[in-house]
Amino acid sequence: MQFERTFSLVTKMRICVLGGAGHIGSGVVRALVKRAPDAEVVIADKNLEEAEELVAELGGKISTQSVDANDSKSLIKVMKDVDIAIGAIGPYYTYGVKVLKAAIDAKTNFVDIDDDYDATKACLALHEGAKKAGITAIIGLGATPGLTNILAKYGSEKLDKVDEIHTAWAWTAMDPFMGPAIIAHYFHASTGDVPTYRDGKWVEISALSEPEVVDFPPPLSGIEVYNVGHPEPVTIPRYIKGVKVVTNKGTVWPSLMTEASKIFAKLGLISLKEFTIKGVTMPVRDVAVQFVMSIPDLTPAETISALATEAEERYGEYALEGVGLKVKVKGESQRKTTCYSYGVACRSAVVCTALPAALGALMVAAGKVKEKGVFAPEGVIDSKSFLKEIAKDIEVLETEEKAGKL
Repeated sequence: MQFERTFSLVTKMRICVLGGAGHIGSGVVRALVKRAPDAEVVIADKNLEEAEELVAELGGKISTQSVDANDSKSLIKVMKDVDIAIGAIGPYYTYGVKVLKAAIDAKTNFVDIDDDYDATKACLALHEGAKKAGITAIIGLGATPGLTNILAKYGSEKLDKVDEIHTAWAWTAMDPFMGPAIIAHYFHASTGDVPTYRDGKWVEISALSEPEVVDFPPPLSGIEVYNVGHPEPVTIPRYIKGVKVVTNKGTVWPSLMTEASKIFAKLGLISLKEFTIKGVTMPVRDVAVQFVMSIPDLTPAETISALATEAEERYGEYALEGVGLKVKVKGESQRKTTCYSYGVACRSAVVCTALPAALGALMVAAGKVKEKGVFAPEGVIDSKSFLKEIAKDIEVLETEEKAGKL
């Protein structure tokens, strides 16, 4: 898929990245420095030591500020004096609404990478409050959701009628710098009943059900994915009118991690149910997350080596940090059944997540998005302009299939 690379952005602005010293947040900071070198970037994080290390590495117009995501006054304070804030504090089922409410109270434009379906529903319910505050808030603008939503919109705009939109993702579980919020999100998406969209209505289905093999672009082809709890089926039907089916399926590699998640889910070991151990009460999911974070220390070295070898043999340079995305848009064009497919294989899941958030924030701050309220990406972003910018760093492959006349 080819795009002209002529989209310009105003770069003299002040941007706050909440959680900017974290795994994804630091990627957002890097993307901003690359795409908007004249912008002032504030890294707001509880870990000022790591924030200062990032400043020392990148230089430029970057500063740091302490923030407590559990304290609304602290959040409002760091967002008060910026043109736009980017939320990279997860998991979003815990922090999505808290941070967005603070942005509304601060009357500051906002973008985040909210990837939890329940937080997405709750944040969309704040639309009127954001509109009254005169701000634009775009939630879920990462890789998935985010780039997947924009691709769904782009394909839909090429059709006369849209019937089905299928989104899928495969993500590395081997990144040594991956934080606990990403693991907690995957467990959340893999637990209980989750929303999807069938026959023109939202229904609940079992997480990790209905396996399907998806061919992401090479070398990420032939990966089995499952129904997961994600925002795409929640938001896409709200904005792309007439669509009857919207799905999202995902997985992680190596496959052993997916199998472990299935077992954990069946045993109730990744739920939010609280239990007490040695006098300390906590959600059982917190323990599961710590188990996963401790795998490098707890698992025999030969097992770790075998998993790494398996992934490297299959996925090559994508094994450690990669991600695959796939979007299929089916419908009617000129009275012919038509399907547009979009595939992404990115060597860095961090870049694929952070860049859309950075670009969206720059577009809002530059006045390219004027609507006020809370929106999913497909509800408010011009897909062609956005994809022109993405194409500078991330390749999107497009295929078109046409059947006979209807």
